[in-house]
Amino acid sequence: MTGRDTAPGSGTGTGIDCVVRYARTAEPGGRFVEAVAVHPSDGLLPEPARAFPQAPGSLNALIGGANSEIEQNEDAFQLRIQAPDGAHDLPVVVFVPGGGFLSGTAHTRWFTSPALVQGGPVVLVTVNYRIGVLGHLGPQGDAHESQRPIRDLLQALRWVKDRIVSFGGDPENITLAGDSAGAWYGFALAADPMAAGLFRRLALISLPWEPPLTAAALRSRSDLVSTALAESGGLTGAPVEAVLGAQADLVRAYAGRGMALMPAAGGPITADLHDYGRSASRLHVESLLLLSTSEEAAAFLRPAPDSAFPPHALDAFLESKFEDPVATTAWIGSKRPGATGKERMVEMMTLHQFRLAHLELARAAARAGLDVHLAGFSVQSLLSGAGSPHCMPLPFLFGDRRAWADAPMLDGVGPGTFTATAASLQEWFLGFARDGRPRAAGAELAAFDPETPRRLEFNGRSAALEVPSELHLAARR
Repeated sequence: MTGRDTAPGSGTGTGIDCVVRYARTAEPGGRFVEAVAVHPSDGLLPEPARAFPQAPGSLNALIGGANSEIEQNEDAFQLRIQAPDGAHDLPVVVFVPGGGFLSGTAHTRWFTSPALVQGGPVVLVTVNYRIGVLGHLGPQGDAHESQRPIRDLLQALRWVKDRIVSFGGDPENITLAGDSAGAWYGFALAADPMAAGLFRRLALISLPWEPPLTAAALRSRSDLVSTALAESGGLTGAPVEAVLGAQADLVRAYAGRGMALMPAAGGPITADLHDYGRSASRLHVESLLLLSTSEEAAAFLRPAPDSAFPPHALDAFLESKFEDPVATTAWIGSKRPGATGKERMVEMMTLHQFRLAHLELARAAARAGLDVHLAGFSVQSLLSGAGSPHCMPLPFLFGDRRAWADAPMLDGVGPGTFTATAASLQEWFLGFARDGRPRAAGAELAAFDPETPRRLEFNGRSAALEVPSELHLAARR
C-alpha cells in the first residue's frame, strides 16, 4: 500500500507516504459534532490531503506559509503516514503539529522526513485535528466544547493503535510527540486516563507553560465570536470565511492578553494541569523528552516595536513572574549585556514560559518515577531579532531543508551547521523513539537527575551536556 499519488511529499524515497482518514463527524456536514471512528473497511483507503480551515499563521514571517498550500475543508479528520519500504514491527512516532491553537496541518511539506523514516527507521504519523473557533467553541461555550481537539486526537491515537501494524508499525512502541500547541495537547493527553495505553513515551518540543482557560475566560471569548457572527448565521451556520473573520477579530482583541483560544479547565483537563508538582504524577507514560530553544519568545515579540516595552512594564513583569527579580535581572544582563527593553522581555518570557517551566516539569516527572531527558536548542538565526526562536528546531528534526526553503529563519544557516545539527538532533530523538534511550555521538545518555541537573544543548557546533545557567532562578506560578 503506497497511496503516493494522493500524498504530499510523494516520490521522496520514504516508501509509504499516504493520507488516510481516522474519523468522520457523527452527523455528515454538521459543525461542532463529535468525530466518530471510521468503519474498519474505510480507514486504510488513501485520500487527497486536506487541512482544517485556518488563516495564515502568526509565525509565517519566520517559518513560511506551507500550511496554506493544502486544500481546506471542515471534514479533514486525516493522518499522514510515512514508512520505509518493507517496514515491519518498527517504532511509531505520532507527531501533533502546533500553530498557536489556530493553525497547523499534518500534511504540510515541512513534515516530509526521509531522515527520520529511513534513518530511524520509524513509522511517522502526523495528525490533523480541529483548530481555532471550529475546534474550541460551540453553541454552549463550555469547557467540554473547548476540548474538542483532545477528543479528535484520541480518535486518531486509537486508529494508530489498532491499525498501524498494516503500515509496518509496532502498536506497542508508540511515542507521542508534538511542538508548541501540539506539545500542549500531547501533555494533556498524557495526563488523561482516557489515553492510557495508546502510547508509551512522550516527546515535547517547546511545550509552553499555559494553564487552561477558566470558564469565565472561555465565556468572554465565546460571547465575542457569537456576537460577531450573529448576522451571518451564528456559530453553527455562518460560512467558514465569516468564522475565520470573527476569529481574526478575537485574536486582535486578546493580543498581549493570553491565548485567543485554547481548551478550558473541566473534566479531563484539570485546572492544575500546568502545576507540574501535581500533574506529573498522573502521567501514564514511562519516559519524557523535553526540548526548548534559547530565545523562544523572540518568535512572538519580534514584530513589536521597541516602544512597546517601557521600563515600568518590564519591571512589573519581572516582579510578578519571578521569585527573585534581582537575580533574574543579573542573569539577563550576563547573557545579553546592554539588552534593549524588547530583548529583555524576550529573555523573561522565554525563562518563565519555557526554560524554567521545562526544568520544573523535568524535576517533577523524574521524582514521579519517569525517565526524563532534557535538552535545549540554541542554533541562532541570522534574521534580525530572531535568536533561536520558537519553531527553530523543527527543520533540523525533520531534516529536509528543501521543504523549509522559504523559511526566513533559516536564511544564513550554513549547510554544514544544518547537516551536523540535524544529525545530532535526530540521533537523540530517534534513540528515544526506539527504546526510550536518547543518544549523543553514539553513546546512550543518562536520564535527568533532579539532584544534579544537566541539559543537552544543541548549539550548532556540538551536542553537550551542560548545567543550565538559569538553575538558580525560579518562576512565580
